[in-house]
Amino acid sequence: MDISKLRSRITIQQAVVQKDAIGNHTNAWEDFWSCAAYANLASGKEYGAAGQTLGSDTLVFEVRWCERLRDLDSTKFRILFGGAIYNITCVDDVQFRHEKLKLTAQRERR
Repeated sequence: MDISKLRSRITIQQAVVQKDAIGNHTNAWEDFWSCAAYANLASGKEYGAAGQTLGSDTLVFEVRWCERLRDLDSTKFRILFGGAIYNITCVDDVQFRHEKLKLTAQRERR
């Protein structure tokens, strides 16, 4: 892995359940890990919905593998990058070598 390509900073967030003062359970996002990554556009699409033209970007992030990211999955984690939120759709430990992870993520519409 060529680490000189890891020029972008990403923050990986984890979904957690918190209790408020009166015992209600609420869902929240908590920073889990921040690291350098290589970000590349995998696909970009436009589509029409309710009379609007909307965009959908899918990015691929490559990060160095570390023990902390061993249990990373697409159901409980998301990525913050460039002021946008990306929902992880695929986590790939390339060839199961524990050298790099490829995270495919789709931009969340807000």
